[in-house]
Amino acid sequence: MKQAMRKPTSVGDVLQYEFLEPLGLRVNDLADMLNVHRNTVSALVNNNRKLTTEMAYRLALVFATSVEFWLNLQRHLDQWEVENDARTQEELSRVTPLTTFLAQRHQVA
Repeated sequence: MKQAMRKPTSVGDVLQYEFLEPLGLRVNDLADMLNVHRNTVSALVNNNRKLTTEMAYRLALVFATSVEFWLNLQRHLDQWEVENDARTQEELSRVTPLTTFLAQRHQVA
């Protein structure tokens, strides 16, 4: 397992502390702008839901950012979680690379 670095900032935290609070917006306001249910935004802001590609497009349109900005936030967090989860790392250690699989198959044949 890699040496743990600081957990990347989540989409929800960026929304809350870089957009909603400074702009004086509420979850309901953002939901209206995004044209989604308030529960959808609430779950995202509270880190109970992962960002979808569609939502990244919506956020990019609302805040005049790039889609990649939002997707990269989620991707970095997802990668960090995989790299720093012992159970996942244990499972990944059991994955057989294609070259190993093919070599073993040829030995049996």
